[in-house]
Amino acid sequence: MLRGGRLGKTMDEMASKYTSSMQTDVRIFKPVVHINMAHSIMLAERRIISPEDGAAILRALYELHERGVEALELKPELEDIHMAIEKFIVGIVGEEIGGKLHTAKSRNDQVATAIRMTLRKDLLELEAALLELVNNLLTVAEEHVDTIMPGYTHMQIAQPTTFAHYLVAYASAFLRDAERISQAFDQTNYCPMGACALAGTGFSIDRVRVARLLGFKRVMENTMDAVGARDFALQAISALAILMINLSRLAEELVIWSSAEFDMVEMPDEFTATSSIMPQKKNPVVAEIARAKAARLSGDLVGALSVMKALPQSYSLDLQELTPLLWDAVDQTLDSVKVMSRLVGAIKPKPDMMRKRAQRGFTTATELADLLVRKAGIAFREAHAAVGRMVAKAIEEGKSPDALVLDDLQAACREILGKEVQLTEDEFRSALDLDKCIEARGTIGGPSPRSVREQIKQLRRAAKNREKLRKARARAIEKAEKKLLKEVRRRLH
Repeated sequence: MLRGGRLGKTMDEMASKYTSSMQTDVRIFKPVVHINMAHSIMLAERRIISPEDGAAILRALYELHERGVEALELKPELEDIHMAIEKFIVGIVGEEIGGKLHTAKSRNDQVATAIRMTLRKDLLELEAALLELVNNLLTVAEEHVDTIMPGYTHMQIAQPTTFAHYLVAYASAFLRDAERISQAFDQTNYCPMGACALAGTGFSIDRVRVARLLGFKRVMENTMDAVGARDFALQAISALAILMINLSRLAEELVIWSSAEFDMVEMPDEFTATSSIMPQKKNPVVAEIARAKAARLSGDLVGALSVMKALPQSYSLDLQELTPLLWDAVDQTLDSVKVMSRLVGAIKPKPDMMRKRAQRGFTTATELADLLVRKAGIAFREAHAAVGRMVAKAIEEGKSPDALVLDDLQAACREILGKEVQLTEDEFRSALDLDKCIEARGTIGGPSPRSVREQIKQLRRAAKNREKLRKARARAIEKAEKKLLKEVRRRLH
C-alpha cells in the first residue's frame, strides 16, 4: 500500500518478514480500531473530511470492531496492524474515501497511543492481581501472629520473630510495588495522537477531543516527544522487574523453608511436582519457575534500556523491538503474581519446627544484652561482648540455649568485664524466653502480636484505598470506550 510512490519495487520477502511487527501487533488491534474511530469523528467534526465520508469510514471501522482481528489480512508485506486495518477499510469503502482515514495522523503517533491504551489496562490488571497477593499474605499472617520463627541476617539465625511478621514484610514490599505500578499508569495515561510523524500537522485538528474520546487524562504536548518517548514503557518494565525481584525473594525462601534441612513450611501438593525417577521427591517447581521468571524480567528491562540508550529523536523502527519486551514483562509478571498468590494462600507453616529452629540459634542473645544495659547499667558494647562470650562457650561445650543458667553469664562477665553483674535468675530466664522476647518488641513495625496486628490493619486499609483508585481508573477507561462506541453508532444512523 505504501510502495506506489517513493518506492517502486516490492520489498524483499525476507526483509518484509524481518521488519514486520504484524505478529505482536495483534495485541493492539482493538486500541488501533478505537483510535481510528476517534480520529475519524474528530476529522468530520472539524470539517477536515465530510460528515458523509466520516460516517462511511466509521461504518467500516464498526464492522471491523464487531468482527474482530480475524477479519484482517495479516500479511507481513503490509508491515503492521495499522496498514492491515487501512486496507480493510479501503476494501469496504474504496480508495477515494478510505484513503482519507490517514489524514492528519501517522503510524508514529498511532502506535504510541495504542501501546499506551493497551498498557493502561494491563497495569490495572497487574495491580489487581498484586493487591490480591497482598491480601492473601495478610490473611495468612492474621492466623500466625503468635507463630514464632527465627529471623535471619546473612542467612544465619539472628533474632526471634513471627511468621506473621515475616509475611507482613512481603505484603509491605508488594504494596510499594503496587504504588510503582500506579505511578507507571500515571505516566502512561498521556495521549500522543495528533503528533503525527513528529512535527504535528497543518490541519486544524482537535487533539484534546481525540484524547477525551480515548479516555486519556491529558494530551502529550510536545509532538516530537510524543512519538519518540518510551520512558513510560521503561518505567512500567522497571516497576515490574522490581516486583519480580521481590517475588523471587519470597519464592527463594519458600524453597529453602520447605527443604528437609529447614522443614518450616509444607508446600501445597498442587504447586509441586515429583521426580521422574525418585518417588519420594516433592519439588517446589512453581516457586522455582517464579525465581527464573524474575531473571527473565531483568533481561526485558536491560533489553528495553539498551534499545533506547543511543536512539536519536524522534521515531526509529528500533522502537518496534522494545514493544515485545514490554508485553513479555507484563505477561510473565501477571502469570507469576497470580500463581504465587494462590500458592501463598495454601501454604502450610509448621509452627513447632519454626519454634524449634528459633530456640536452637541463641536468638534471644540480643534481648539478654539489652537486659544487662537496663538492669546492670553497663554499656551496650560491654554487654554485647559478655553475652557473645557466654554463647561461644556454650557452643564449645555443646550446651543448648535451654541449658544456660545465670552462672554461665556471670562467668563470661568475670572474664570480659572483670566483675559480675546484678541480675537475678528469673530476670536471666525471662530474657531468654522466646515469647517474652517477641512481646517486648512492640515498637512501630516490630514483631509483637499487637504491633503486627496494627501493621496488618494499616496495610489492609492502604490496599483497600489503592483498589478504590484502581477501580475508578478502570471505570473511567470503560466509560470512555462505551461513550466512543455510542458516538460511532449515533453517526451511523
